Amino acid sequence: MLSPLIGSSLRLQNCDQLEEFLERPDAADVVKAASFEEVFFAVRHIGLADSMELLPLITSKQVRGFIDLDCWRKDTFVTKPFMEWVAAFIQAGPEEAVRALSGIDELVISLFLKDVTHVYEVDRDDPPEGTQMIFTPDNRFGVEPVEEGEPTKIGMLILDALFKYYPALGSRILINVRFMTRTELEETAFDNKNRRLEVHGFVDYFEAMSIYGDPEVAQTHAAADKEPSVEAIAGEEKTGNLPALFADSLAGGDFLMKTFAQVTDPVEADRFGEQLTALGNRILSANLVNLGEMESILPALEEMRDFLTIGLEHLTGSHAGRGPEILRRNYIQTIFKIGFDLVARLRNQADSLAGVPGFQVAMLDTEDREFIEGLRRFKPLLPAEGGLRNFHTLAEVEKARARVIALHAMAESFIASFGAIRDSLSRTFNTATVRYAIHGQFEPTPIPVAELESWLSPGLQLPHIEVPAAIDSFAQRWWNQLRDELAPLAGKKIDPRFIASLAVQP
Repeated sequence: MLSPLIGSSLRLQNCDQLEEFLERPDAADVVKAASFEEVFFAVRHIGLADSMELLPLITSKQVRGFIDLDCWRKDTFVTKPFMEWVAAFIQAGPEEAVRALSGIDELVISLFLKDVTHVYEVDRDDPPEGTQMIFTPDNRFGVEPVEEGEPTKIGMLILDALFKYYPALGSRILINVRFMTRTELEETAFDNKNRRLEVHGFVDYFEAMSIYGDPEVAQTHAAADKEPSVEAIAGEEKTGNLPALFADSLAGGDFLMKTFAQVTDPVEADRFGEQLTALGNRILSANLVNLGEMESILPALEEMRDFLTIGLEHLTGSHAGRGPEILRRNYIQTIFKIGFDLVARLRNQADSLAGVPGFQVAMLDTEDREFIEGLRRFKPLLPAEGGLRNFHTLAEVEKARARVIALHAMAESFIASFGAIRDSLSRTFNTATVRYAIHGQFEPTPIPVAELESWLSPGLQLPHIEVPAAIDSFAQRWWNQLRDELAPLAGKKIDPRFIASLAVQP
């Protein structure tokens, strides 16, 4: 099967799988051919400490990708993950350390060293007396550790490796540390990182958020989505196979699996895999996911799966057999947009309901209120056991749309019938029902407890009341709630404080 959802051949999720993989004669070739995302997520699944035997197979460009992915929080460089990666390669040996350092952006290494060292130019600077320094092989620079601690220790190990095995790189880095400000280093390194990651779909947050924009009007395939958003960088690898983590998340969608299983052209399979990878990377950027934390990645990928499923079901009329044709005609990012747009329309409908004059969402029954509140989020969600969840299928979207329409019609009809409302709809309606039973007046005036006890004494008998069609199904539910609460109280003394289904006066 050529389905791009098979994902990367670098499918490593635990130490046993890593051990088996390293015994393969083609292990080095598989790692070398993989994109840095594929290798990164494999290492993160296993854990860096348990992946030491894999490090010698990793290329310097892949290391650069690791640092780009893992060592920035928005526009701020974060030293802890940088130190963890560098320390792992140092532990793997001097050759591995230098190979890894040679792949990392020189400005990133310079930025790290800027915080842990003072660099003096021997012929021009006048360091304080008694300064303890180490010198470059050419004696041009002297380096003074700022203070003791793990960061400084890592910094000196970096310099030691570079001075011994790659002095030219060490000198270039020290020139940056000496002559560039920290702000210049961080801003330039950040810009470089962004340019590299944009090629793989990891774009700026605000640009990434465009995937939640509307698809082009009257088009199922957006031409703009087919064009590369950024220019390729010479020497930078292209987006590779779908990382195993992405593939496993998407595999949870039955309709996606049925659709992609029909892809038989290897060129198409590769293209779809690249598009899925780029889309997944963009979604991770839009959700500001910390890629070093696996538990934060999965919800974003599940969102990708669900909106793609809904978009594909819509475009294919829920016929998976039409899937390959739709995939050829539409860029995968556009299919995602269409799926999101279908769900986002529910938010607009829920907002319209909330805007009905005289109505408030808080007036609804608990289940209906939670349903509408979930839909009014930027990314509409469905109530589920223990919280909220994504819409999984087009059928769920259509069912939710019908429910919102029914609630809207009921709210308008209710307001037209009762005017100003100060209580929940169910209490208002049931109070009017009991008053009608006692006095023949269908109005929500609170019932004196004595009247309620007298009316209930022979047993609960609700009157037949004709209600508007838009309210009927809700009325049946409210009357059932009224019966459940009042029937056991027939012939008993009633404490109005414990009556929930209607308004009662002491």
